[in-house]
Amino acid sequence: MNKPIHITEMRKQLDIAAIRKQLVNLKCWKLKTGDIIEYKGWLVKSGHWRGGTHRLINPNNRQIREVRDVCIFEFMGAEIYM
Repeated sequence: MNKPIHITEMRKQLDIAAIRKQLVNLKCWKLKTGDIIEYKGWLVKSGHWRGGTHRLINPNNRQIREVRDVCIFEFMGAEIYM
């Protein structure tokens, strides 16, 4: 298991992954139901710092999902803390 990282470090790494077109793995909560959603091997399209969100693209079928940064609790195997 990886060392926990702060949410600001995760945001930086997501922005770097968007620039380098790298695949990421993350887990987040769905706000309405509290379900855990796992994104394995998704591309980061963009981030919105003020809105606190990032857009992810599934490379297989080009689906786009917008994820709130505060709902992400695991990034690349590392837990996120605030």
